[in-house]
Amino acid sequence: MDLKGLLSAAWGLQPTKIVPVEQGLINHTWLVHTSTADYILQRINTHVFKDPQQLQQQLVTLSKKIDSISLVPLHYIPSKSGLTCIGLDNQFYRLIAAITPSRTLTKVTVEHTILAAQALKSFHHSLAQLNAHDWKEPITHFLDVGIRIEHFLHAKEKASLPRIQSAKAAVNLLESNWHYLLDWQAFLARAPKVLIHADPKLSNFLFHPNGKQVRALIDWDTIQLGSPFYDYADMIRSYCSFGEEVPEEEALFRADIFEALVATFQVDEAKLFTAACGVIIVQALRFLSDYLQNDVYYKVQYEHHNLRRAENQLRLATELKKYWFTTRKRGR
Repeated sequence: MDLKGLLSAAWGLQPTKIVPVEQGLINHTWLVHTSTADYILQRINTHVFKDPQQLQQQLVTLSKKIDSISLVPLHYIPSKSGLTCIGLDNQFYRLIAAITPSRTLTKVTVEHTILAAQALKSFHHSLAQLNAHDWKEPITHFLDVGIRIEHFLHAKEKASLPRIQSAKAAVNLLESNWHYLLDWQAFLARAPKVLIHADPKLSNFLFHPNGKQVRALIDWDTIQLGSPFYDYADMIRSYCSFGEEVPEEEALFRADIFEALVATFQVDEAKLFTAACGVIIVQALRFLSDYLQNDVYYKVQYEHHNLRRAENQLRLATELKKYWFTTRKRGR
């Protein structure tokens, strides 16, 4: 059954246009236009989310309970049979009301960054009001640094010779930063656990078209118990980078954005640095592991895309450390 047939049969919709959304690295997503409203259709990646129906049930419950004055919650659309997760040919689909008007940003200013950081803090406050006692982690060991390390070592051991050779420089640079991984692992072992978003990257913040307000923080699939410092650090990882295509001779790290985030979060700066280095290097570890495993997790656009992503994250960590230990230290 094609997407138009699925939307008609399951939700009774007659789409006028279906447009693929390319930003997500995990699920397949489409923007669905109809004559009366717009929707987001997603095919849940069951390689990543092993129990999509449990995941969806948990998120529907959350959407009904979460309360934020400033942010629009996600609204999952029940099918004609009352389900919000539809199984078809071993694939699982869900439909979400599009939040309009809104847009995602690919480039941000300091002002955008402050708005997004404030929105994250508001989202954390809303999550803190919920009873998370029975919350099930959507991806087993998602925040477990030790498991990430094990996966990397296994991937390196089993990788093909061509990929090992291509990744040699990145592997060496990663392993030279190993102590930052261990510091982050130790930090998480001590940190109190609360519900966090766990993926507050740039593309998951929906801004008003005028850019002066964050309307929503989307993509709730990774919400789980963890340290808020993970979310702070992941925002640093996403917002403080000029992107994947920055030439070697130009700066990748954005110090102005970093300082805006530090000022807005108002948390212990040494802990924030530990978290930022840890999250960035873990992300490099994940991209590199997937590359060595022949790209089974992240969607890629070309053969060495995951390697390029890993190299980009390692470069970001290097520039962050240089700024922290030199420019920033001298200025204080």
